[in-house]
Amino acid sequence: MLAGRRILVLLAALLGALVLLVGPAAAGGGNNVVVVQNSTDGSTQVQASTQVIPVPMDAVTSSNVAIAINANCVGCHSSAVAVQVLIVVGSPSYFAPGNGAGAANGGCDSCGAYAYARQHWIQTDRPPVLGGAARAQIDELRNEIAAASASILPSDVATDPCVPLPNQPPPTCPMRDQLLDDNLNALAGELIQVVTDALQNSGASTSTLLDRTEESPNS
Repeated sequence: MLAGRRILVLLAALLGALVLLVGPAAAGGGNNVVVVQNSTDGSTQVQASTQVIPVPMDAVTSSNVAIAINANCVGCHSSAVAVQVLIVVGSPSYFAPGNGAGAANGGCDSCGAYAYARQHWIQTDRPPVLGGAARAQIDELRNEIAAASASILPSDVATDPCVPLPNQPPPTCPMRDQLLDDNLNALAGELIQVVTDALQNSGASTSTLLDRTEESPNS
């Protein structure tokens, strides 16, 4: 009973800390929130969301959050991936975006949880025009990000030989979580470039307001 209560406290603290990042979507753009919870022995749960939206508001408070949780299971894995590209039109008077990733295992054996949140803000001087070709590329990259999220199992001590162990020489190979990071960083970078190129090709001037990446493995 005490162990179960400790697990609930851990997970509630994680959810509470990250939910503070999420503001009212209507007030300052869109929120992109991915939450994956797994409590089934031997199962793998994966969810990815990729968002590209304009933010013409004067108050910009969009948040991008990924949360992956395993609780009371054996050999279970969870991956949550949130990628958000926002196009800020003009110069908002209030700019307070939020980006966060959290992963946790509670009461688990041989479990791996992985969360990835990438948030990129592009400022433009006019309403965005992306065009059909760019939108097709965005849809393709959205599918590739989802596929990459599911293609590699999050690291766990039992099955990933590249996880560092106490009092052991550090492995020379990359952990599966690092491979996930590398794949997702590359695909998110392609997505950002596609959107930026499309805006510039439409005649708009662009600049990067913010680019943040949060990865939170828990093996």
